[in-house]
Amino acid sequence: MRAPASVVVLALALAACSSSSTTAAATADALTDVTPDALTDVTPDAAAEARVDAGGSHAVCTFNRDCPSTERCACDEATGCFCETGARGTGVNGVDACASSNDCASSVCVQGQGGAYVCSGECASNADCGGKLPLCSDIAFVGKICVRTP
Repeated sequence: MRAPASVVVLALALAACSSSSTTAAATADALTDVTPDALTDVTPDAAAEARVDAGGSHAVCTFNRDCPSTERCACDEATGCFCETGARGTGVNGVDACASSNDCASSVCVQGQGGAYVCSGECASNADCGGKLPLCSDIAFVGKICVRTP
């Protein structure tokens, strides 16, 4: 049974820090004997357990539109963004203030001018953005959303 590539890469990287080249070869060889159970016998962390308790499809999302209509896109730094049961916000892109992404129709709440938080959303050009977030900018791993003037 072969180990997943990520496990092999991690083991080889750790072995490379060793002063012995035989250690790297022995570590790589030992990984070919890893059983599937050894890779899956883990306990979920508290954030993942809380996500399951929240209910919903738990599909990966970026915006509310990525979720079923009865769910919203909820994000946290520990687990990322997933669809969960709950009401969607109604805040308008570049117009309405927000305390969290749950206040916004898109599920995106960003810092605007002066430190105030404003609902953002998808855009194709600056014309799609409201006055408080006038620039349409391509953000890595998110896409084009409205942002403040730097």
